[in-house]
Amino acid sequence: MFNIRISSFIAVSACIAIGTSVSAKANGFSLKGTMWERASMASVCKPDPLLLYSLALKESKTSAGKGMIAPHPFALRNEPSGALYPNTYMDAKAVLGKYIAEDILTDIGIMQINYRWNGNRVARPEFLLDPEVNIRVGAEILCESIAQYPVDMQLAIGGYHTRNPKRELDAREYASNVLSIWRSLQRLK
Repeated sequence: MFNIRISSFIAVSACIAIGTSVSAKANGFSLKGTMWERASMASVCKPDPLLLYSLALKESKTSAGKGMIAPHPFALRNEPSGALYPNTYMDAKAVLGKYIAEDILTDIGIMQINYRWNGNRVARPEFLLDPEVNIRVGAEILCESIAQYPVDMQLAIGGYHTRNPKRELDAREYASNVLSIWRSLQRLK
C-alpha cells in the first residue's frame, strides 16, 4: 500500500522538526498544504496544524539526524514489547497484529492512536499506519477533548493523552510539554 520508507519521511519531516536550522527559520515555517493542514481542515474544531504536529512530536518523536527530531509515521508502542519504530509501512503492518494480540492498549502510528479506545474509528487497525488517516483520527480525538474542556485549553490538550479525571495532573503535565513544543514551532514561522 505504501512505499514510504522512514528515511524519506524523516527527510521531509526534518525540515519542519523542532531543531530546524537557522536558514529554515529565515525562510519561514509552514504546514500549509500538508497532511497536517488537511487533517485540521477536515476536523470539527479546526485545530492549528502546528498543534497537531506538536502532539505528534510528543507522541512519536524519533531522531532525524543532526540533532533534529521528527514524528515517526509507523511508531508502535505497548506495555509488553515497548516502543518500535519500523522503517516501512510493510514492516509495521507485519508486527501490528502481534502488538495488538499482546496488548489491546497498543498505540499506533504518528499520533500514537490507542487501539483499545480509538480502534473503532477505522475499519482495520493497519489503516492507522497511514499517516494521513492517523493524523485525521488524532484531530478528531483532540476536537472531542476540546469540546469536553472548552474553557481549559491545557486540560483540553492533556485530554488527548488521558481524560481520566483521576489522572488530571498527568494530563496537565502532558499538555505543558505539548504547549512548549507548540510555542517553539510557532517561533519558527
